[in-house]
Amino acid sequence: KGIELVNKIAMPTLVVLGIALMIRVLTLGAPDPAHPDWNVVNGLGFMWNPDFSRLGDPKVWLAAAGQIFFTLSVGIGVILSYASYLKPKDDVALSALSSSSMNEFLEVVIAGSIVIPAAVIFYGPVQAVEIAKSGSFNLGFVTMPLIFTRMPAGNFFCFLWFILLFLAALTSSISILQPSISFLEDEFRFNRKRSVLISGAVCFIFSQFVIFGITKGFLDEMDFWGGTYLLVLFGLIEVLYFGWVFGIDKAWEELKKGADIKIPGFFKYVIKYVTPAYILIMLATFTWQNFRGFILMESYGKNWGERLPVLLLRIILLLFFLFICFVIHIAWKRNERSKEASS
Repeated sequence: KGIELVNKIAMPTLVVLGIALMIRVLTLGAPDPAHPDWNVVNGLGFMWNPDFSRLGDPKVWLAAAGQIFFTLSVGIGVILSYASYLKPKDDVALSALSSSSMNEFLEVVIAGSIVIPAAVIFYGPVQAVEIAKSGSFNLGFVTMPLIFTRMPAGNFFCFLWFILLFLAALTSSISILQPSISFLEDEFRFNRKRSVLISGAVCFIFSQFVIFGITKGFLDEMDFWGGTYLLVLFGLIEVLYFGWVFGIDKAWEELKKGADIKIPGFFKYVIKYVTPAYILIMLATFTWQNFRGFILMESYGKNWGERLPVLLLRIILLLFFLFICFVIHIAWKRNERSKEASS
């Protein structure tokens, strides 16, 4: 109920703030007389004109898949947790379509029409490319505040921008924390307060690595593994389980239960064959072409001394992952003993 209340308040507010900021950016025109080509039209063209040559780059495909998976909470247990609260006849198909459509509209159409055109208008297309490469953190917390200082009533719109970021972070954090909270409540019978405190403490501890190691590349490293590569890998595992282990026929019947829209039949084969093949090829191609840069960490430095902080971070993350697997193993054994006792 708390999550539902937050979403009911936050989502309409996000839409209103996003549209207000987008309208402000789209009415800027060409504020720099020395560069009349730095205008809204060219900014939108920079955002939306496709560069088909980039389709051969697996980094683009992986980044796009990671963004979609993360924003739709696929591959991190959030959807599974929320699904456990559904009734058997609840409409999964229409809910999935409406939520994914609205989410991508907000994040791609509205947010994209704010950030990228604004960067082109005030810094030009060449500098906008470098700004985009600097990452979402610098884009949101460094570049955009600088942009707002250069526009009329910039302080007010900067205030709206940070409210938007806060609400987006709040709703995302609630969703991301929900799987661990539900796991502790369901499997270890912890109360809500204790589950929230444990989950929050873990997040607080690992956020310190980002805060104090941001100059060492810790934010990029954790974002790459947690928000892109492993996210897509876990999504592959989920779709394989859904289509092959659980069975596509049973899965298809579950999708149609209570559905107010008719799902085209070819999606049955997309789920079972096309989606896993696409993700597998994408991951394999990216890993092969970027093995030295990302896997061997050459992008962080030429020698192992420069890469050592990132290596230590990877070891810590791996140990934490193994600890989670161990805790899940304990919960699984507890369930088995409980079933044996009840039978």
